[in-house]
Amino acid sequence: MLEHDPVPIHFSIPATDPLGREDVVGKLRFFPDHVELGWRLSGNVFTGGKGGLELIRIPYPEIEHVELVRKWFRLRHLVLRISDPALVQNMPGVTMGKMTLHIDARSRTEAKKLRPLIDYNRSTFLLDAFDKQLAAKDQPPP
Repeated sequence: MLEHDPVPIHFSIPATDPLGREDVVGKLRFFPDHVELGWRLSGNVFTGGKGGLELIRIPYPEIEHVELVRKWFRLRHLVLRISDPALVQNMPGVTMGKMTLHIDARSRTEAKKLRPLIDYNRSTFLLDAFDKQLAAKDQPPP
């Protein structure tokens, strides 16, 4: 199932400025080998329309921490911490690779699948990297 159907999560990041110029809407898609983060600035009167869509590809080993925050028995937020902040440096509302994504109501059922999915994919990639390091040590020097 995972090879064909990525898990989509619609999210928003509320604006931090009083005029609401940095309000972000987007979609996370969890593929078997990476996470695709598509986002854009939502339009308002002051900015003159919606911003362009930007796509960021995040490999699973770069994801340090995933937390699903519940409030009143429903999933409300997804907290992602990325080890390389340069991947998401242009995204408003992200500080030092940590982003708090407000999960849209239409994506709450899919969000329940995220923690085991990310943990499994991340551990698989870390195990592969460890195996490569061991294989490199076993090779005789030239």
